[in-house]
Amino acid sequence: MIGHEGVSEMFSRAAQKFPSNTAIEAKGRRISYLDLEAESNKVANFLVENGAPAGSIVAIMVEDTVVVITAILGILKAGCVFAPLDPGLPEKRLQAMVAQTSPRWFITQTIYYSKICGIAQNSGLKAFAICMDGEIDAGCQGELVCAKGYQTYGNTSRPSARSGPDDPSYIYFTSGSIGRPKAILGRSKGLDHFIRWEIKTFGLEEGTRVSQLTTPIFDPFLRDIFVPLCAGGVVCIPDGKDTILHARKLIDWIDIQQINLIHCVPFLFRSLVNEDLNPYYFFSLKNILLAGEPLPPSDVRKWMDVFGERIQLVNVYGPTETTLAKFFYFIKRSDLDRTLMPVGKPMEGASALIVGDDGALCGPGSAGEVYIRTQFRSLGYYKQPDLTKEVFIQNPFSEDSNDIVYKTGDLGRVLPDGNLELLGRKDTQVKVRGVRIELHEIENLIFRHEGIRDVVVVDREDLAGQKYLCAYIVADEGVQSSKIREYLSEHLPETMIPSAFVALKALPRLPSGKVNRSDLPAPGEYSSDLQRFYVAPRTSVEKELAQIWQQILGVKQIGIHDSFFELGGHSLSVTQLASRIWDAFHVEMPLGVLFNHPTIADMTLAIAAAQAGQEAKAEMAQLLAELKQLSPNEIKARLERAETI
Repeated sequence: MIGHEGVSEMFSRAAQKFPSNTAIEAKGRRISYLDLEAESNKVANFLVENGAPAGSIVAIMVEDTVVVITAILGILKAGCVFAPLDPGLPEKRLQAMVAQTSPRWFITQTIYYSKICGIAQNSGLKAFAICMDGEIDAGCQGELVCAKGYQTYGNTSRPSARSGPDDPSYIYFTSGSIGRPKAILGRSKGLDHFIRWEIKTFGLEEGTRVSQLTTPIFDPFLRDIFVPLCAGGVVCIPDGKDTILHARKLIDWIDIQQINLIHCVPFLFRSLVNEDLNPYYFFSLKNILLAGEPLPPSDVRKWMDVFGERIQLVNVYGPTETTLAKFFYFIKRSDLDRTLMPVGKPMEGASALIVGDDGALCGPGSAGEVYIRTQFRSLGYYKQPDLTKEVFIQNPFSEDSNDIVYKTGDLGRVLPDGNLELLGRKDTQVKVRGVRIELHEIENLIFRHEGIRDVVVVDREDLAGQKYLCAYIVADEGVQSSKIREYLSEHLPETMIPSAFVALKALPRLPSGKVNRSDLPAPGEYSSDLQRFYVAPRTSVEKELAQIWQQILGVKQIGIHDSFFELGGHSLSVTQLASRIWDAFHVEMPLGVLFNHPTIADMTLAIAAAQAGQEAKAEMAQLLAELKQLSPNEIKARLERAETI
């Protein structure tokens, strides 16, 4: 432990240096470094004094991002391991995560206490909970106990360090091919290594404003918060998901907040470049770091056509298993003619091996599996030693048993200039909107649904180049895709539920028995294999909406009862839909309304309601304007006359 300074210590040093500076901005709130330091110290001391041993797992189930950040800092200061959970996930998914990790403590809010109680009861887990916004008087049949006294607890002094560089510090979950999520156990020095690299590489300092666009249940969230907090900067949190998913709102937010650095996935970057941009945007923005999925050069071209190289784009790469990222590439205008954008060269403390099917090292330009070699890797999969040994192996080109490499499953090659280029996957893992998804996990769940005889799930691209999931099913008569979707929503997060379901009489197969993916029809290519209740658009609004859908989804025949999402729509394409509706009908449709009104018929009603609301607002504004022109006596006289009527 001596001489080790983890991210929580780095933050405390920044808090001591800049106590009155703003550490977090969120929804009009400003939290100073002094206040964040004190509140996170309070969390740490409360855990320690109430018996949380170093290394114990503390789950976080909180909606407020500011509270999540406070909890993470406090858990690290207590020498414990944090495990973020999304309260919006299906309860069965949360149950599986809790069953794997068996947390001793939960940090939560009172509205989620009963949900955690149910999970604790079902798993037989005995644990304590800190409700950050209050206390619960009743226990949960002895399984979960709300720890008393947190609100009045007063020890806000910095606790002494209780963990070292190789100790576990966090758990993040990723999709698993065996039908349940995998828990990846990270350690302190891996996180510290990346945070120090980014701060140094980009010269980040006091006041640097960094966007926070990633949900807390994915590990890139850690760079969103610790890069600014360890540099004396500001974590800038949008008002809500609607701002992040609505490209025009996000553009305005980035400008108004004067963001200096953005971390995001290419899917989100694409939503920006597809908007009507001009060189007068983003004068405060200096760097955009992109990671999580391939970055199309066509998107980079659209960006550089507007901004040139004024804003530096950086492509970074590294699985959660090796901690955040280990490769980086500064994109230049000369890269626009590439067919694939490189992920670059390894940062200090990492290297890559390209290994062929024959187990030999590949020379420059030859393709093979990417092995990452770094001492800053994670500790593997929590309580899954066999799975850990499969992918964390002794370097086959070294006799040192401590020389461990991670087999990524990614295919790649080293270019003549020394940069790494990724070429796809060896297995069925895919990336959709930056999220790692094991297709077998989804297929296994669908197979469990009654009446399913065969299934394959693939990733497809829409007209805008965005990936989405499509499930091809062979099922007994009467099995409905809506019921399958409903069933999956009980087990999987929204990002893992296929956007489209296509019913077939049989899956096309090769002589080897494998599914012939090239013969799978695109959603919307309807045949006798797929029966649906079709009603053609009738009104001018329905016809206009159908044309908009056709442009976004590439589907020729659209009925008023078809679901936007069952035809391949997803969270990014729905933002395009909102923008097109504004252009066509001059009404703003919140994304939540579009998600809840997925058919042409429903959207037509929602548009009519929105237009009526706008007219009512306009009439009220006109009435108020007229009233402002009247004297008090004239207003009184009109009211008296109205009462007599």
